[in-house]
Amino acid sequence: MLNLTKKTFEQVWLDILDFAKNQSTIKTLVQEVRNDIISTDDKNITVKCRRTGNERVLWKDDFQYAWKCLESKNAITLQDIEPRLRGRKSIIFAFLAKSLSYVNWKKVGSSPLTIYLIDC
Repeated sequence: MLNLTKKTFEQVWLDILDFAKNQSTIKTLVQEVRNDIISTDDKNITVKCRRTGNERVLWKDDFQYAWKCLESKNAITLQDIEPRLRGRKSIIFAFLAKSLSYVNWKKVGSSPLTIYLIDC
């Protein structure tokens, strides 16, 4: 495992919340579906998809689960995340990759979207 951040999940969550509070929208990484950031609080971020009109609540626990998967493997795809996050995985990946300077993403050809930890 990379020894790059030494951040607790609470620190990661604060970074994500800070990003969400200072942005009005976020796009998914591959399809670039725009989601309006409706609200944030200590336990969740609520977004509304401009394409479907659906609101989704992204719970802190969901981010923590995705972060722990990423932290343990250094790189994950959407398929590595439990089906219980269906409909929220792409947005959670976008928040992780766009709000954290130590997470990046790639999509090459037909390979799956991958987010990964980077040295800073």
